[in-house]
Amino acid sequence: MTLRRRGEELLGRLTGDPDARFRPGQWEAIEQLVESRGRALVVQRTGWGKSGVYFVATRLLRDAGAGPTLLVSPLLALMRNQLGMAARVGVVADTINSTNSELWDDIEDRIRSGRSDIVLISPERLNNARFVEEVLPHIASRVGLLVVDEAHCISDWGHDFRPDYRRIARVIKLLPATVPVLCTTATANDRVIDDIKEQLGDGLEVIRGPLHRSSLELAVVDLPDPAARLCWLSEVIPTLAGSGIVYCLTVDDTGRVARWLTERGISAASYSGEAQHEDRLAAEEALLGAWVRIHQ
Repeated sequence: MTLRRRGEELLGRLTGDPDARFRPGQWEAIEQLVESRGRALVVQRTGWGKSGVYFVATRLLRDAGAGPTLLVSPLLALMRNQLGMAARVGVVADTINSTNSELWDDIEDRIRSGRSDIVLISPERLNNARFVEEVLPHIASRVGLLVVDEAHCISDWGHDFRPDYRRIARVIKLLPATVPVLCTTATANDRVIDDIKEQLGDGLEVIRGPLHRSSLELAVVDLPDPAARLCWLSEVIPTLAGSGIVYCLTVDDTGRVARWLTERGISAASYSGEAQHEDRLAAEEALLGAWVRIHQ
């Protein structure tokens, strides 16, 4: 079986469609990582299948005897989704984060013994002394692939919003040249791409596609103050079909907006990094459940 055919088989397991075939750019990215052991920046729209690239590449690299993948991902909710996807393609995935400290010893044992195929961490974990001193060396000494998800944070938000993304560039400089590196994003403009290339060094192949999605529409509504915005939300949301997300500037705003909508008979929950883990899980499940009911 050729490497590409094996990759398509894994893609079918990942998508649940045995007839699935790679989209333009997907196999090229996998080939750059697995065969050339090179570095790639994939700039593709949401839903294109960027996660498919690193899960299939991880399985192919592991089958060839490479070490585990280290995946730097910015959101716990995204990590939980990625864990489920990894299982479908036969990749043993573990995550070390602030919500599962009771499992750290077992997870670290799996990492040291080589039983983990992919380890998911947040960029802030690279600033954790215990992780850097006791766990990261076991991964770095035999890492088979480094993946940086939402890589625009290295440039666009890296200076202030997620400053620990800047640590990734230092980690990459310590890796042997033979370790492939994959960066993925759906929101990088030319300036951000140039900055990422400068941060990560030479040899970064950019695989870029159109970011337009026909299912998305953009509009701007000019409202004078927070009170007007709250009123607009409570008037417009009931007219919209399905479920959705209202992004807020601050943690306090998430609670304020959720209370306002709830008081007006609109089912809403606040969600932020300061919310309890159980509350965040419940909100995610409620949102996904609503989406599934709508699309059944």
